[in-house]
Amino acid sequence: MSKKMKALVFSSFLLNVMLVGFILGGLYHRFDGPDFAGRHNFIGRQGRELASKLPDEKARLFFKTLEEVRLENREAHKQIREARERAMKILAAPVFDEAAYRAEVARLQELRSRMKRRFADATIELARHFGPEDRKALAQHLRRVQKPFREGGHQRREFGRTPVEGLQ
Repeated sequence: MSKKMKALVFSSFLLNVMLVGFILGGLYHRFDGPDFAGRHNFIGRQGRELASKLPDEKARLFFKTLEEVRLENREAHKQIREARERAMKILAAPVFDEAAYRAEVARLQELRSRMKRRFADATIELARHFGPEDRKALAQHLRRVQKPFREGGHQRREFGRTPVEGLQ
């Protein structure tokens, strides 16, 4: 075999081994990762930090409750995206239909309210099972998680979209 052919076979073999490694690594993290919190990005570093301060049983309850809220709100997120798109189409239309726009905005507000209510109900459920120290840690966690949004420290932007000047 020529040198070029050997190099080609070797690089092909090496790339295939790397591909198999990436696939197996992804499967491991998706289905059999180190722990529940490590497998679900929606919990985040601060959620895992709170869970590390809780007893095992309460940490499992915390993760289970967050997962339930996330699953319950999944459809609402989809509906919010759709309602927002409809509202933007109405707003950008050649003739502005105020009634239709108000209806979409009301729909958005109702969906967001429903999501917040689910989160509040989940927080109440956790508080029922937590002792005073655990509730204090939960309150600190919620304060830290929500603080950037209230103070404008964190702003979510979609990839590829530029913010409208003056609106951030």
